[in-house]
Amino acid sequence: MSSIDPVSGGTTLPTNTTRSLQSVNFPGRYAVVRSDSLGYLDSVTSSSTTAVKQSATFTVVPGLADGSCYSFRDASGRYLRHLDFRIRFDASNGTTLFNKDATYCARPGSAPGSVGLESYNYPGRYLRHFNYELRVDPFQDNATFRADSSFKAVSPWA
Repeated sequence: MSSIDPVSGGTTLPTNTTRSLQSVNFPGRYAVVRSDSLGYLDSVTSSSTTAVKQSATFTVVPGLADGSCYSFRDASGRYLRHLDFRIRFDASNGTTLFNKDATYCARPGSAPGSVGLESYNYPGRYLRHFNYELRVDPFQDNATFRADSSFKAVSPWA
């Protein structure tokens, strides 16, 4: 059973259910994990392979470091986390640092129904795409950054 957690500004994220994270400013592109274990913003369509669709599908769970925030787990059990501010997917090693690296707090996104994901252990840094690579970068008060750091949790591809 999933629950809906309210976010300031009326945005919600479902927990304990699968979703895909769609880019607000590139609506045909989704957060994915590639074979190098790094996060990217890639095109996914109904004609994409099953593997591509699975790479863009995550289970949204209560945050590993703070249950009022969120963590994202792929089908193999790896978590979306940052390391040197680059998004990657790793199996949990159970450490406090890993749990913090894999926790993101929802903030209102730049478009209705979208969300910004602020790093739990680096407040002021947000999950965003830059050159189609997913990173955790310092907030910039401009339209491009706000759009690059906003995602919609949509029906899963797989």
